[in-house]
Amino acid sequence: MNLKGGVIIIGSLIWEDHLDFEKKRGNFIRRDWRTQNLLPERKLTPVPIRYGKESTIRKNTYTMIFTKSCEDDNIGQGLILGFKETINSFEDLERQAIALAIAEGIYNTNNPRLTCNWGSVGLLINPTLKEMNFSIFEFISKKWKDIYFNYDNSFVSTDYQCDGDSESPINQNGMLTINWQKEMNDFDILIATSVIPKPKTPLKPKDIAERINQEKYDTYYKSNLANNIKTYQDESISALLPNK
Repeated sequence: MNLKGGVIIIGSLIWEDHLDFEKKRGNFIRRDWRTQNLLPERKLTPVPIRYGKESTIRKNTYTMIFTKSCEDDNIGQGLILGFKETINSFEDLERQAIALAIAEGIYNTNNPRLTCNWGSVGLLINPTLKEMNFSIFEFISKKWKDIYFNYDNSFVSTDYQCDGDSESPINQNGMLTINWQKEMNDFDILIATSVIPKPKTPLKPKDIAERINQEKYDTYYKSNLANNIKTYQDESISALLPNK
């Protein structure tokens, strides 16, 4: 096994050094995760994302989620950063998934898992791997499924599905169901964090902007834009925010 892997980033993992914006937890855990595990080069990629998770640590403004409803006409844009090390075994992949889960605040001593009550680390495999090396594709898929089989008592994939979505962006086996894009073709495997939407009903630009204005907190939104993380609603949201 000699696979090129990376992580899809759709939010503060790329621009924040601490585990939360108040800098009360995690010291420089995210900065250290990026430095130790990821190459600095950023690759832009289409991804089905929108603002859809009310975040208590961000003054109840909305953060980013994956959603199947944005895969066609309303595709957004995220980043891919490659792993510094190649994936030579499933254990290498699992270590990268745990490192991401720690940087997200999912995996800790009280919850040594890739899933928690608000989000989970999912896996996306290049579909050409199935054609080029079926045995490795099946091996990785099965081993990842085995991990998520142990979470059956608490992980429910449909919790990640928004109203009106055809399916959840992550299935019960912990596999991301988002479409593989040509911009991802340099990689064999990718991991990313899927987040449970709150509310389930898709938000309108007015909802997102009003919460930003009400709480006077636009750091998350503007930092995403500054780092080329975008949704189809951004132009409408920005029009409703004060000019600075």
